[in-house]
Amino acid sequence: MASEQLTPLDQTPQKSRSFYFSGSIAILILLGGIGGLVFSRHAFAPASQSSSPVTSSTPDIMEATSTAETAPVAPAMFHIPLPEEVRGIYWTGYTAGSKRAEELMAYASSSRLNAIVIDLKLDDGDLAFVPNDPALQELAPKDPVIRDLDGLLKKLADLNLYRIARIAVMRDKAYGVLHPDTVLRTAGGGVWHDRTGMPWLDPASPKVADYSLALAREAYVRGFDEIQFDYVRFASDGVLSAIRYPVYDGKQTKSEAMRDFFKKVGGTLQSEKIPVSFDLFGLTFVNNDGLGIGQRLTDVYPYADFVSPMAYPSHYAKGFQGFANPALYPYEVVKHTLDSGIGIVQSADSSTTPEAVRYKSRPWIQDFDMGAIYDAAKVQAQIKAARDAGASGWMLWNASNVYTPTRYAK
Repeated sequence: MASEQLTPLDQTPQKSRSFYFSGSIAILILLGGIGGLVFSRHAFAPASQSSSPVTSSTPDIMEATSTAETAPVAPAMFHIPLPEEVRGIYWTGYTAGSKRAEELMAYASSSRLNAIVIDLKLDDGDLAFVPNDPALQELAPKDPVIRDLDGLLKKLADLNLYRIARIAVMRDKAYGVLHPDTVLRTAGGGVWHDRTGMPWLDPASPKVADYSLALAREAYVRGFDEIQFDYVRFASDGVLSAIRYPVYDGKQTKSEAMRDFFKKVGGTLQSEKIPVSFDLFGLTFVNNDGLGIGQRLTDVYPYADFVSPMAYPSHYAKGFQGFANPALYPYEVVKHTLDSGIGIVQSADSSTTPEAVRYKSRPWIQDFDMGAIYDAAKVQAQIKAARDAGASGWMLWNASNVYTPTRYAK
């Protein structure tokens, strides 16, 4: 079967995170879509990021390991209470460490946005800041793009902006350099790479979960109010048949392996009273078969305070819900996605109320041109869909961190 990639209409794509689904994934067939579809998490890379040497500081994966015991870090003084409705925007680490951050803080305050999602890692997994935890010092950058994380978090708190730390997990070259026993391999023993040339970590590796927990705790005690995990899945693009896993042995399904990850990471943070959320493909709210990558809403839901489907209309297959171009139907796509999640959660736990599922849902929505020009009206349509579906908020995604001015508050 053929695959289809929707091309941005008026921007030049640079480094993007593409999620490729092969024709074997039944959901696309069931939805009347095409056999393959490219999902781009980062529709466009910001100019400052693409011009920065995001991979030069990490050499090729080497055969050496370094292990450190986790040490406690002093707790932060203050956390911003969860807003009644989260109205958020995404920042790269580069944005967070630049003058652009001041501009976006002013924009957020004037437009009544109330949450900022900030990358803790760069595109190759390098940390964007210097951690305090001694166990994380092996990954501390010599020249961090966020030079004063504590000062930044204080500025955000002074503006009463809810601070969410975004941690991309499995797509991480930097961690793999120091821990090659966690990296996906090929049959010949070489490092496996996805279509963008990046290595991936084994989702079944306990080290990967432990590292995620260490970063989460570091972020929370530094002042972030919530921890959000992305790339919580098996690889979806590249020559998947060539992958050899160092830990995952196939005795479990991919979904079962990911459920163990969600339980260990999400469940542990919940027990420590650290707010935790996970980003999932939008289709996980429509289909619960794992999508070939191990992501099932029913496996995430018990271990998350919030679940964020990437409900970008441009990322749904031609024919989804009968739409020739789903990007032209922002309200309908987002609303259907969120509504469908209720039945999936209740299929695993009939005692869960629709209201509980709606509240725990907080979608990523589209503010970039792909499949259609996304103007203020289309952004507004998605916001209305999230509210009509009873979601507890929403977050705007634009990889360049350039957002469409519109009315965000009710």
